Amino acid sequence: MLKAVVIITLVNSVLTAPSGVNFSPINEFSFNLLQNVFAYQENFGPQNLAVSPVSVWNIFSLLSGGASGATFAELSQLLRLPKDVRVTQDLHLASNSVLKVKNKDVILNKQAAMFVERELQIHPEFCESASKYNTEIYTVDASNTTKLANDINYFICMATEGAIKDAVKPDLLENLRLLLVDAMYFKANWTTPFDSRQTKRETFYDQQGRSIGDVNMMYQKAPNKIVYAAELEADVLELTYGEDKEFAMVIFLPDYGVPLKRVLNNLSTKPTDAWTKLLQNEEQMSSVECQVPRFKISSQLDLIQPLKYMGLYSIFDEMKAELPGISDSPLYVSKTIQKTELEVTEEGTVAAVATVVGLENRILGPSINVNKPFVYAIVNRRHNIVLFTGVYTNPSVV
Repeated sequence: MLKAVVIITLVNSVLTAPSGVNFSPINEFSFNLLQNVFAYQENFGPQNLAVSPVSVWNIFSLLSGGASGATFAELSQLLRLPKDVRVTQDLHLASNSVLKVKNKDVILNKQAAMFVERELQIHPEFCESASKYNTEIYTVDASNTTKLANDINYFICMATEGAIKDAVKPDLLENLRLLLVDAMYFKANWTTPFDSRQTKRETFYDQQGRSIGDVNMMYQKAPNKIVYAAELEADVLELTYGEDKEFAMVIFLPDYGVPLKRVLNNLSTKPTDAWTKLLQNEEQMSSVECQVPRFKISSQLDLIQPLKYMGLYSIFDEMKAELPGISDSPLYVSKTIQKTELEVTEEGTVAAVATVVGLENRILGPSINVNKPFVYAIVNRRHNIVLFTGVYTNPSVV
């Protein structure tokens, strides 16, 4: 049995979709994936997580086009694929289109590639599908794993503007026949920057109010939105990026005593409208005081077990995988890895704005202090699609 290795890599460092596309299937998948990644990683102790579910969705959506039988059925259920193939194709194309943005405040870039062992015959129809979704195709000599690793790492390094340099090691490529890479880079300035002069070391607590460490707590006073989502059992804070505010970080801060896993379950099982409509309907406040930890997350996750938790089995089974639409050679997925770099800092749009904000006095009014474990998401507000998700549970001073 031959192997297909799927590797998904991205970075979140500190164009317009077709009209009428509903991104709910991707959003539902996003929080379900985060919930299961968190459940799996709990086995290894408290960890901060950063995941790009849309990157995972894009690759497995492409694979579903070459799947049949139980493998296709599991992928369809996992990815919430519409029954109409044309609707699925529109959804995939639309998700790609919103991942290309470049202006003075926001850079969001996605690049995908398929590396094919030169003796493996890939069906032309699958290559056409890959090309349709802007996936570059390379024929390679898989026997020289050192050179191949260098070539793949160069592609990833260029796609992520140097943020990820060594995503793949030669030993990962043993017995490789087909490798899919999805690399993403995100960098954005806050609409209103945090004032670095007011960043200070503060205590971080657990859900019961017990001290578990320290963080560098950033301070910002700006027109933001805070709502309470009863269905989530959490306060929801929206911090926008850029002048046009198309993108935002959304922070879900659990109620006192509510475990983080319960909020994750609520996000996974409740419709996205449970919080997006609340934010859309909430008037932007004239001034909200926010305290948010400065943090940096670097992680490499093997996603096979979390995906199995979600009901995807056969594609990882050497004897049961059904991917005849990719090649006449029998293939299965042997690895699914996502490498993520994410950094949240005080950086604003321009230095002058930071100076102005820093000179303002603190006043009594709406406020939120994110000083306990929380869930976060980076979203495209215009198209209502989740790009990145994660949890922050393990405090550190950065």
